[in-house]
Amino acid sequence: MLRRSWTVCAMTALLLGGSAAAQSPGTLLVGGFGTWTHFDSKWGLETDFGNSWGYGGRVGAFIAPNWNIEADGYYTPAQAATGADWHGIGVPGGDVKASALAARLVYSFPLGNLPSIHIGAGGVLENFRGDEGVGGQIYQFGANGLVGFNLGFGGVALRVDGIVNYLPSNDGKFDFGAQAGLQFAPDLSAMLGGGATSNTTMWAPYMWWDQMDAPLPGTVELGGFAQWTFFDDNAGNGTTAIPGDGLGYGGRVGVFLSDPRWELEGDGWYVPQSNDAAGTAASRPTDVNAHAFAVRLNYNFPFRLMNRQSQFILGAGGTRTSYKFEGGTGAGNIDGKYTYNYGASGLAGIRLAVANRTALRLDGVLDYMPNHKPSANMNIHVRGGLSFLLGGARPEVMCTYAGLESIPASSPNCVAPPPPPPPPPPPAMCQYNSNIRADDPACVAPPVAVLDTTAITGPIYFDFDKSTIRSDAAATLDRKIPWLQANPGMRIRIEGNADERGSDEYNLALGQRRAASAKRYLVDHGIAADRFDLVSARFAPSTTKPAGSRTVAMTSVS
Repeated sequence: MLRRSWTVCAMTALLLGGSAAAQSPGTLLVGGFGTWTHFDSKWGLETDFGNSWGYGGRVGAFIAPNWNIEADGYYTPAQAATGADWHGIGVPGGDVKASALAARLVYSFPLGNLPSIHIGAGGVLENFRGDEGVGGQIYQFGANGLVGFNLGFGGVALRVDGIVNYLPSNDGKFDFGAQAGLQFAPDLSAMLGGGATSNTTMWAPYMWWDQMDAPLPGTVELGGFAQWTFFDDNAGNGTTAIPGDGLGYGGRVGVFLSDPRWELEGDGWYVPQSNDAAGTAASRPTDVNAHAFAVRLNYNFPFRLMNRQSQFILGAGGTRTSYKFEGGTGAGNIDGKYTYNYGASGLAGIRLAVANRTALRLDGVLDYMPNHKPSANMNIHVRGGLSFLLGGARPEVMCTYAGLESIPASSPNCVAPPPPPPPPPPPAMCQYNSNIRADDPACVAPPVAVLDTTAITGPIYFDFDKSTIRSDAAATLDRKIPWLQANPGMRIRIEGNADERGSDEYNLALGQRRAASAKRYLVDHGIAADRFDLVSARFAPSTTKPAGSRTVAMTSVS
């Protein structure tokens, strides 16, 4: 059932096009959108229709034909309610910059005539601060939910979503809204000259933890790490609150794309540090706690080590780094305040396979925030930890029988076709005439020729003490010739005789000469010489037929 459901989902995704075609595991998703948000009244913001518009973008990747992990961020230039001290941080009736970062797991499935609808859930970080640094700032973590649909148009999809954020801190708040924009599924291999990847692959059943030598399309990297961070002198607020270098921790999640050398990865870290700024003013914070979220596109260079595949990693992307200030008393203290900025993040590292689907990850990371106040901020992180590689899509082994190449080899319908019927036997041919069939009416046995054996065996006669052929003997031999020609396989014995007069030796020699004369006559008339056997015999005394002793007799021997 799992295999059948998987196959149905995959084929549905391929047929629907647009966003549905992007459901191959490892497919990258990139999009932008406009957003409208209704903020909870507890924020003290204007909630009328015109003060809640913003914009944002998202990035994600499919881990299975219907599951994807995605992250998005959006910005809304909001307005504090008139006369209100917005959330008690001193922005009465002024501009408020609202932004949010969310990450979620999304499930997509077809419905009716729509290419796909989707639902998702995850976490969110919402930020609010006064315009141009006026007043204070606040951020809160919470849960995020989403439901929406995609309409595909030749590789580009219109995506519309409804969202809700729940932030449990400070009496709890619900923010909800809508997003609409375009979503793309770029093929990195084709864009970067590696050859287009096929979207028509059928995938084998998904296995989260089986034997795997190297990452597959859709493989999820899930890991944690410890890190040491070197903060520069502009970190924090750059004057009275600068974090010291120190130890922190974090986690990561990544998805290997359709070309598994590429990986979309997000991570977050937290480094709680004491204030390293000079001075002893009471308003000076005692601690500066830093945290950040980053999204990068990594390229993996595979190599073999200890009979396992490991990878060198280079990555680049964006980061959001925050500093929260704790402690401090007296006028002007900034206890509980924070600052954040966006910037670029680069990574170089190595993923060393130590066991099946388990790797030691060592990285160096550089984050640069050019708009940090009062000056640009650059931090360097050295981190190490474990990563676990989960899942991944293997191409289904397809049926190889003719006409069944589009179904999996494991399908019960992938069976060898029955062998073709044997060809009919050749028609029986006539034994009497090989040019016609046995059932031809003309196939009849030829008439049996009656053999006149006397024509073969009849003797010839010689004159006394002679071995020359007489005329009557020649006529007898001439009658034998047609039979000998008609039966070329017949062997003939020629026996020469003599009467009792004379010695035995003389008579045997005379009989031999008489047989040779008969043979020579026949050979001279075209009969092969090797068909004859010559013998000589002496007759017993005969008074009644003395002429019979002066003969040559012929008999068939084969």
